[in-house]
Amino acid sequence: MGGQHPGHRRHCIRGKQDRKGQGAGVKNRLRSGARKVFRLEPVLFISLFSVLLLALLLQIRGARQSIGTVRQNHWNLVRNVRVRVGTGKNASWKKVTLPETIGNLPGGTTVTVSFRLQSDGSSMLFLNPVYSPVDIYADDKLIYSYGTQGTWPSYMPDPPTGAFSVKLPAHRDEHLLHVELVYTSPKSRSSLVLHSMVTGSGDAVLRYLFERYGYSWVSSLLFIIAGIIMCGLSLFYITFERHGLRLALPGLLIVLAGMWEFSENTMSVYLMHRPVLLYILGFTGMYAMLLPLIVFVQKFTKMEGSLFLSVLRWILEAAVLGSLFLQLAGVVPFTRSLYLFHVLLPAVLILIAVYMLYLGIRKKNRPAIAMFLAILVLAVAAVLELLNYYFVFTERNSILFQNGLQLFCLIILVFGCVEVRRNMELRYRNLELAHDIEMLEQSVEIQKERGRVLTAYESEIRRQRHDLRHHLRYLRQLLQDGKDKEAAAYIESLDQAIPAGTVTRYCENSMVNAAISYYAALAHSDQIRMEVSVRIPAVNPHISDAHLCVILGNLLENAEEACRRMTEGEQWVRLRTKVHGELLFISMDNSCGGTVQPQDGRYLSSKRSGEGIGLRSVRSLAKAHGGSAEFSSGENWFRSEICVRL
Repeated sequence: MGGQHPGHRRHCIRGKQDRKGQGAGVKNRLRSGARKVFRLEPVLFISLFSVLLLALLLQIRGARQSIGTVRQNHWNLVRNVRVRVGTGKNASWKKVTLPETIGNLPGGTTVTVSFRLQSDGSSMLFLNPVYSPVDIYADDKLIYSYGTQGTWPSYMPDPPTGAFSVKLPAHRDEHLLHVELVYTSPKSRSSLVLHSMVTGSGDAVLRYLFERYGYSWVSSLLFIIAGIIMCGLSLFYITFERHGLRLALPGLLIVLAGMWEFSENTMSVYLMHRPVLLYILGFTGMYAMLLPLIVFVQKFTKMEGSLFLSVLRWILEAAVLGSLFLQLAGVVPFTRSLYLFHVLLPAVLILIAVYMLYLGIRKKNRPAIAMFLAILVLAVAAVLELLNYYFVFTERNSILFQNGLQLFCLIILVFGCVEVRRNMELRYRNLELAHDIEMLEQSVEIQKERGRVLTAYESEIRRQRHDLRHHLRYLRQLLQDGKDKEAAAYIESLDQAIPAGTVTRYCENSMVNAAISYYAALAHSDQIRMEVSVRIPAVNPHISDAHLCVILGNLLENAEEACRRMTEGEQWVRLRTKVHGELLFISMDNSCGGTVQPQDGRYLSSKRSGEGIGLRSVRSLAKAHGGSAEFSSGENWFRSEICVRL
């Protein structure tokens, strides 16, 4: 008939408390993984940044080489070149200095280039024809042909740009070797580009190419490697943070940019002997590289739903797919659709830059400001490259835009890694918060269970006290009737039915009262002296009874556990509360063994690594209810001071 003593129920609740330790273990493993990522991240970031910076420096060195003159080292530039346009009687020879661009040519026009040079039979002539077939004659004898019909795919109206060396025969003793190059102007454009030509041994030609194009060639390889590393790094990040996949977008942009730069590089064409493949890869990389950029901008600025950016992306996607289809269908080659992208790419970049500036100023979007600076660099480079195409600042096409693109990628790498790291830190804070909430919910359930048990226990006591009146009336009647033996037997039966414990009324709040009674009974059974002086209203609009029980329960549980671990000295717990207006002030002191030292302002758990779950729960609940939690310690004592809004 009586309720169980609270001490007997300790084992019933301990199973739920043990699950706290399991949750803490999961969180500690997450923290350990995060620490490993954060220790490794600077190394990866610095390595990747160094690769991109080296690529940029090599590209700049290559640009300087292309603008200036190349140091001669066992090779000779072809000089005293004459050019004749057409084959009729009106065609006349004109002396030119290479490189030279001959404009206003109908497709299929014959252009003859003539010069004389010395040759001992081992000299090589390096040529770099641009979308034009060429036949090479030495002393009126055909020695090599490039771009003859049928040697390139039918969907291309002209052969791709070539880069090759031709062995020259020895000249006659009394004459220099007479060389003629017979070009056929491209059908897809109205101009013929004549690049510089070099003679010398095979090794000398290769040294010439490396001096002139090698730096940017190595730069393109580094760019592709850096992009692949960044994509791999995003897969590494995604194991800890799903937003880490965003880092793959600038990585893909860098790969496409590197692929474009590599495919356009004369040294790549010379070494690979796959001009058609490089033609397709080069234009595809150039046309498509802004697609991952727009998606990255949307995600970086959290503007995935932006209609403006989506329309730009759709236009660019349609242009890329349309140009690829028209090229493969043999209708419009890349060399003609290039003029569309000469306008489209700078226009898209300028529009994105303006939109980022608008978001940053009007919408207070901080990532948009960072993106504006990066896009502005790329937009300026695109405009300069467009001007270079028509006014020819440098012989090498795309060099200005590629330099701007590499600087842009360095900026994006910095902002991208910072953004991913920020998202990872936010992710781990959310994980910790979710874990804290889970622990709080478990604590609430435990306190509710304790409250239900103790409330039922108190109700049982009240019922038995009510029944006791009837028992006393019956005993009085038995004694009046002289039935002493029956009265004694009845008293014995009642004594066995009366509960062993009692519930003390500590405050007006019944649920809080039940929780304090529970821990008071535990303290009594463990011979811990407990002093309680609390005042807590029955109804509190700003905090639930369950949360009050969690705060007091965690404080009392930690205090009694500290007392039980003591090997000497008096064990005691002192709990005081005071209500001032809407605020409840809780002060609790307890004895402990020695001095508890905090680490980084946090008191660590004695049972597991990290801050104690109970103290963290108290701190979180106090902050959530407009208050605070402070903990301090001294020689053989520990103090908790809590303030919450009632």
